Amino acid sequence: MAADQSADLVIETFKLTKIYQNRQIALNDITLRLEPGCVLGLLGSNGAGKTTLLRLLIGLHQPTAGWVKVFGKTMTPNAAELRRRIGYIPTNPQFPKGMTPITYLDYIARLFGIPLGVRKPRLASLIRAVDLLSASGNPISGFSNGMTARLAVAASLINEPDLLIWDEPTHGLDPEARRSMLELIKTLSREKTLIISSHNLSDIDEVCNHAAVLSQGQMIYCGSLQDLKGKMRRNHFEIDLEGDQKAITRAAVTVRALSEYKTVTLKQRKMEIFLNEDAVASTALANLFMTLTDARVTLVGIRSIGQQTEQAFLDLVDQEESRGFARIYRQEAA
Repeated sequence: MAADQSADLVIETFKLTKIYQNRQIALNDITLRLEPGCVLGLLGSNGAGKTTLLRLLIGLHQPTAGWVKVFGKTMTPNAAELRRRIGYIPTNPQFPKGMTPITYLDYIARLFGIPLGVRKPRLASLIRAVDLLSASGNPISGFSNGMTARLAVAASLINEPDLLIWDEPTHGLDPEARRSMLELIKTLSREKTLIISSHNLSDIDEVCNHAAVLSQGQMIYCGSLQDLKGKMRRNHFEIDLEGDQKAITRAAVTVRALSEYKTVTLKQRKMEIFLNEDAVASTALANLFMTLTDARVTLVGIRSIGQQTEQAFLDLVDQEESRGFARIYRQEAA
């Protein structure tokens, strides 16, 4: 995700740090480089620093240290021209309850200085695109979570931005509304750069091609989503077998005695295995296959258990927490 020329980057941060009230370190030493066309999934548990990072990127907060550049220019609270090129959706967006989608979007468009001749057709096109045409004259106060989320999308697109920054866009949506939102993100990703913050790791897995993982204000991973999956520990497998049940049982007893295996559970012709943390998966599975062959048991299928992106994320956080004291010690020594 790095680029040789900083001017070509959509977003660049350097040692970005935010400390609240001189005591709470919300974000520490974040360096990020985002190329055009990237769809970045921002991952992290509650309090990891995701929303703080997004607010720093759009200039709503000022950094304690470090800097943010957007489209090659430094982002500041007064950088209105830069923010005109960004479409932002906060977590749980709120709207004036007495307004309708038409009046609200027209108001936002006027704030951007969009002339009437451009404003009206764009507004109508967006309302149709987010499927709010039938409710376009209704008060926003009666909207469901899904309708409110779709209105937020329309508002973030009214200025035809080059960069979209959406904080938890599927939060609180029912399955149908969530599916609609994900399909919209896929469509927009063909022509825009996006940053999507989400607690739902399956959403990130579906729509993003890059990921950044925050843990306690530190960025512990930034790179392609495929590389993130490659970092996960593959130590839980499910195996379908075929053959004499007694032979399968004997094979399971032999596998349990192998040093690479933590647990081996057999349910009829389905074997579930957990490898030890230090086991090499390829070696352990090779030994398993030889054991099955010797027992004249046929391997029908094998699969790694657990959602890949979620498992990779959890593994990264576990590793970071396990070396937390060592990292703090190294920083203090430095």
